[in-house]
Amino acid sequence: MSGDLQLASRRTGRVAAGLAALAILSLAGYVAISEIDPILRLYDGLWMFGGASVAFAGIAPLVRRWRRESALALIAVGVAIGAWCPLVLLALRAHIPVLARLKGSVFLSSGDVIGVALPVGATLAWLAFGEHRPESRPGE
Repeated sequence: MSGDLQLASRRTGRVAAGLAALAILSLAGYVAISEIDPILRLYDGLWMFGGASVAFAGIAPLVRRWRRESALALIAVGVAIGAWCPLVLLALRAHIPVLARLKGSVFLSSGDVIGVALPVGATLAWLAFGEHRPESRPGE
């Protein structure tokens, strides 16, 4: 009986994590699209989504068989770095100071909202889709 209850609570947790990931990533998508400025050619939110997607796609196969806690940490850090990398590369390519470019992205394109929402959403999505495998303890 307790095994069924534990399985149901895990399923409920995975559904909750999936819904939270959907909500957070939807918010990030809405902000990225609503802050586009074609006149100034500011597409920072879309660049951040692209960088985060590439980072997630590169990290996910590597950490697929890792312990859940280790995988979550690497996914969160990797997606956060991947989200900001395109803006750094654009700044270097245009010979703009990197810090000024990042501050401009935060001010003009709400890069701070997107930069926080993407790693949190990716982590929650990993929790929702990754199955928890308890490690066997000695003596069991």
